Parts: sequence; C-alpha cells; structure tokens
Amino acid sequence: MSPNPDWYRSPSQVLLDLGIQEPEDIDIEAIAEDCGATIRYQPLSGCTARIMGYKNRAIITIEEHCSRPRQRFSAGHELGHWMRERGQISFQCEDKSFVKEWSEENPEWRANRFASDLLLPGKMFRKFTHRNPVTFEIVEELGAIFCTSLTATAIRLVEYGELPAMLICNGPQKREWFVPSSGVKDKLWPELRPGTGSIAHALLNGQGKSFPPKHVGADEWLNHRNARNYWVHEDSRLLAGGIVLTLLWWKDETQLIDLENEIEERASWRSDYRRE
Repeated sequence: MSPNPDWYRSPSQVLLDLGIQEPEDIDIEAIAEDCGATIRYQPLSGCTARIMGYKNRAIITIEEHCSRPRQRFSAGHELGHWMRERGQISFQCEDKSFVKEWSEENPEWRANRFASDLLLPGKMFRKFTHRNPVTFEIVEELGAIFCTSLTATAIRLVEYGELPAMLICNGPQKREWFVPSSGVKDKLWPELRPGTGSIAHALLNGQGKSFPPKHVGADEWLNHRNARNYWVHEDSRLLAGGIVLTLLWWKDETQLIDLENEIEERASWRSDYRRE
C-alpha cells in the first residue's frame, strides 16, 4: 500500500528537516513528536510495542523493560506504521515482528524498513563500515554507536558494508529470510536449512548456546553445484525463540571470482552463438 502523500515523509526527509547528521542526534522521542506521535514507556502484556492513533495524533507505547536499542527500534517501527497509515490506526507488534518480518513486503516489513532507514541512515552508516570484517563483534560495535538492535544493524552491515556477505535468519522449523550484499545478490542462494557442519545447525539443535566464528565449507550453506570447493566465514548467534542469525562472509573471494568468470564465459558463448 502506498503512503498518503499529504502527510508522509520518508526517513531521509524527516532527518533532513530536523538537521540530523550524526548518530548521537537521532533522538527518537523528538523525531516522533515532529511526526505527530508521542512515545511513552510502560509495562505491556502480549506485545512489545503498540500504537493508537486518531486523526493527526498518535500515542506509541513501548515495553519499558526492553533494552534501549530494542525500545528505539520498536518506536521507529511503530512510527513507520503511523507515517504510512496515519489517520485512524491501531497496531500491536510482538517480538517476532522485529526479527522475522524482513522477507516479504507487508505492513510489518515496511515498518521495519522505515525504522532501519530512520535509525541507521545509509549515508551516515556507511562512514563507519570501511572494510570492517563481517562479524557480530563489528555489528555490536556499530549497534553501540547507533544504539540499534542486533538484527537491524547486521542487515545494515551486509547492505552497506564493502565486503561480500549474507545474513540468514533460521527459525526452529524453517529458514525465515536472508539478505545478500550487492556482490552476492542473484549469484548465490542459501540452502533451506544449514548443513550439519555449520555453527547454526549446532545452535538450532541445542548442541550449545554459543560458538566462536569459523570457516566452514560453502556447501554447508549454499545451493551451488561447486560449493564444496570453497569456504565461507560463519558467525552465528542464537536469539530468543530459537531464532539463529548467521553472517556469512566471503573472506576468501575465490568463489565469487570464479562465478564472475563463469558468467562472462556464458555471455561470450551466447554472443558467439548468435553471430553464427
């Protein structure tokens, strides 16, 4: 659904209107007031955040016992609902909305994207990602700078970092979604479930609660005929609800180079075939 142009402002426009240029200036409470919404914090039952709106004003209520990064992202998420569906609006969002809803275009996905663009603006975020390794240690460092959640910050690192990577979310029963970097997109796809030699498999099957990052065979993760010939760097984290987030990083880019060569060879072959 397209937002109403009479009141909608994109996250970048909101930040521009308020003259925000540095992470420490992203004051979510002040931003919400500028957008016609008041944020308050109190205990909630059955949800992590909710919004009640009428005409041009809204109240966003956030669970007061959540971590500050989660509170900020929840507030940005609810503000995304408000900015797109202003007027008469009522939403209650559970924890799973902020982790699982990154795969399909629906109201929760759009709200997550709004929050990410507002709290982790691409141009600002990119300044902090120069050749950084794609690990959760770096994600946590960036999350501390922007005061943002692990999931949202990891997605941003993959999307705006300079290194080839992929973020994969696996639930207890199925893969929920994955986000590839530009250097990997449309070239490689993850298997529906991680292989038995992966860290994620161990976490999903209760074989431990944390493991250090390591190199694993690419065939543990990737649906490609030659994946067994390559390696990827895996860093996986177990989250609430049995969710496992995985960062795959092509520290050795041989697989991607070989794929590029294959693509070029096929294109050359097709061109020669047409000429004949």
